[in-house]
Amino acid sequence: MKKVLGICFFILLSSTKSFGQNDQYLEKGHLTLGVRTTTSLFDHDNIPGLGSGGQFRLQLFDFLSTEGFADWITQDLKGAGTRKNAHIGWSVLFYPKKFNRITPYVSVGHCFDFTQVRPLSTPFENRSGETLQQWSSAAQIGVGSHFFISQRFNLSLSAQYMLHFGGQLGYELNEVSEGEYFLKVGPQLQGEKNTEGHLLLSVSLNYRIGDLW
Repeated sequence: MKKVLGICFFILLSSTKSFGQNDQYLEKGHLTLGVRTTTSLFDHDNIPGLGSGGQFRLQLFDFLSTEGFADWITQDLKGAGTRKNAHIGWSVLFYPKKFNRITPYVSVGHCFDFTQVRPLSTPFENRSGETLQQWSSAAQIGVGSHFFISQRFNLSLSAQYMLHFGGQLGYELNEVSEGEYFLKVGPQLQGEKNTEGHLLLSVSLNYRIGDLW
C-alpha cells in the first residue's frame, strides 16, 4: 500500500512540475485551431455588431506566432436595414513575457473586408433591389492574452483596432420619428476615399492539434 501511495505521489509531483513550465504550453512548431466570437464597436454607424468565426495559429518561435482568421459580423441598423461584414486576414503575435498559464501578446496584421448593406422592405415599400456591397482592405494592431486551461486548450481574449482603407458605402441612416429610422441609399451618398476605423473584441477557444517541429 505504501508503494502504491509512493508511486501516486511521484506521478502527481511530476505532473505538477511539468504543468508549471511555460514551454509546455507554448513552443515553436505548435499548430492550433480555434473558434471565436467577435464584437465590433465604434464603426461608421456607431452601432455594435456581433459575429463569429475561427482562426488557426502556427508558432514560429517561442516569442513569435502567426494567426490566420475569418469573421462574419452582422449589425442591425436600427430596424431600417442590416449591415454584414466579413473579415479574412492574418496577424503576427509577439510575446514579450510568459507567465506560466497566462501569456499576453501584442499583434499587428492585415485583412480583407467585405461589406454588404441591405435596406429592409416594408408592407408599403419594396426595397429588395437596393443592396450595396464592396471589398476593402485594412490594417490592425492590438493586444491580447492566452489563458491555458490545459497544455492543449487555451482561452484567448483580444482587442484589435482595425483601420479600413477605401470609400464609404453610399447610405445614410435617418431618424424619421422617435425610434423609427429610414435607410437612404444612392450613388450621391457614396463617400470619398478615406479611412474608417473600429474596435474588435474577440473571445476564442483554441486546441493544439499538432507539433510540426
